[in-house]
Amino acid sequence: MTKYKGRILFIAAGALLIIIWDFIYYFVLHYSFNMQIDLLFTSLILFIGYYTGKNYDDSNETVSALSKSEEKIKRLNEELQLVLQNISEVVFHTNSKGEFQFLNQSWEDFTGYSLKESLHKNAMHFISLNERHEFLRVLRRSISEKKEKTKIDFSFQRRDGRYRWGEVNIKLNYDDDGKLAGTVGTISDITERVHNEEELLEMNETLAIESQKLSVAGQLAAGIAHEVRNPLTSINGFLQLLRDDADIKTKEYLEIVFSEIKRIELVLSELLILAKPQSVTYKRINIVETLDHVAKLLNTNAILYNIEIQTAFKQEELYIRGDENQLKQVFINLVKNAIEAMPHGGSIRIHAGMNDYNKVEISFKDEGVGMKKQVLDKLGEPFFTTKTKGTGLGLTICLRILRDHSADINVQSEQGEGTTFSIIFEAVQQQGRKKREQIHT
Repeated sequence: MTKYKGRILFIAAGALLIIIWDFIYYFVLHYSFNMQIDLLFTSLILFIGYYTGKNYDDSNETVSALSKSEEKIKRLNEELQLVLQNISEVVFHTNSKGEFQFLNQSWEDFTGYSLKESLHKNAMHFISLNERHEFLRVLRRSISEKKEKTKIDFSFQRRDGRYRWGEVNIKLNYDDDGKLAGTVGTISDITERVHNEEELLEMNETLAIESQKLSVAGQLAAGIAHEVRNPLTSINGFLQLLRDDADIKTKEYLEIVFSEIKRIELVLSELLILAKPQSVTYKRINIVETLDHVAKLLNTNAILYNIEIQTAFKQEELYIRGDENQLKQVFINLVKNAIEAMPHGGSIRIHAGMNDYNKVEISFKDEGVGMKKQVLDKLGEPFFTTKTKGTGLGLTICLRILRDHSADINVQSEQGEGTTFSIIFEAVQQQGRKKREQIHT
């Protein structure tokens, strides 16, 4: 009914006008009745009333629609402002001169400067002097090439003096003549990412140095082993001939010499292992069985030192891909080191299971003397050892084997409280084996 309100009102007004006009025309002025003129006049008045009322109704609908649109636009604008003011990234808009026309609330957290003192200031004012030239160079090149988007990393100084890193994504707007009209974009704080990249770069450099050390150690090892082994064999043979005709005192001295020769041969063997790539066979192995075998193998030796080897396996089957003989060499070396670190006895606990990241994690924990941080930092370096009779190559070889198996190793130790070696391998799913067995059967 409201939709036709204007038409109803104007038609009613026209009908009232016709009645008043007929009353005056026929009853007051006493004119004679004329049907044709009367119908024409009535139709004209009613048509004008309907047309005027329709226009009135249409105008009301347009006004109402505009009012609703304004409310909707206002609501959308409020929602947009709410999003812009609560987004973690800085949102900005600049004019053709690079002066800020809009900044959201994140700007204050980002730079420490208030919106009031930053608006209508040139954006370059907030970029470090040593970065400003490069920033302008990239920006000018993008404008000259008429690029629509560009991304720049830059450093800036907060109001409190701290330096941070930001990443700005800029949308370049041009007018009809191709001139820069302004920009809009976002700024993200990438300080943490930059620091992580720097740490990674430093770590890679350290790894490169360590790799170079190992390479040099390998070359030296090969050279030393070949140069020393041949004359050593000759010396050993002639000394054995001398021992046959020697007296008791001389034989005692010769036994000491032979024991030292054996030690030299041991060092040469470890040097060759370090230098020469070993032939390995990677296959799917149950690491639980391997650990159990190592524990039983070394248990007798451990008992002599009043040490108990304890095992705790969360699962009976934990499969990884690797060379079993090489991994046994690693595990035996770690257990032997643990035994030697416990002169007063104790226990060695070997754990194995799946960790929270679905990887196989193995740990060797002893109750030995532990190590200082300075010793931990040098652990695995060629020829570094804490033992009086050690070669300093055992753990180096172990680390190389684990690296070849893409395994991660972590060492935790405190002096007087023991040491824990944790090794993490990529797990191999058990289903693969079952499927292959089904195919073969």
